[in-house]
Amino acid sequence: MSDFDYSKMLEQIRNEKDQKEREALFDFIGEKGDDRFIEPLAELLTLEDNPQLRQSLYATFSKIGSDLAEDVIEQKIRTRLPKDDGKKITKKSWREAVDFLVANLEAPFINKAVQIIESEDRLWGIKNKGGIGIYIRNLLRNNGYDWGESALETYWPWVVEDALKKMKKIE
Repeated sequence: MSDFDYSKMLEQIRNEKDQKEREALFDFIGEKGDDRFIEPLAELLTLEDNPQLRQSLYATFSKIGSDLAEDVIEQKIRTRLPKDDGKKITKKSWREAVDFLVANLEAPFINKAVQIIESEDRLWGIKNKGGIGIYIRNLLRNNGYDWGESALETYWPWVVEDALKKMKKIE
């Protein structure tokens, strides 16, 4: 991608208001982009930190797949607590949701989730919004973790990953 195309793409993303169009642009960057996009796109999180944007950036950086992309995912996307459909999710609520899953997920689900994560890597949650995703979202929502539909749809895989990491430490 030439420098002109790069600058034009960034400007288009900054100006695009339609969420579906933004997601299409992020998807294109994930397929065709490189490390030049990572820092400018990561800055968008401070401007408009909503669940859909965070998930789109997560997917884009995962598809780029460089060391820099992995670092930004770990330092900026996964470390700051996400927003729900209107307010910030508290550390306490996040920890309680993780602890709830640790206490309530059964071995067959855990084995299946680990298998899917190992085979599909970072994009596993995006590819599995049905099935496992529906199960976890309903489980969380029905047990007091109704963070809003957009937030649940976006963050359920991260809560599962955090619960699986905690289970691993307990063993």
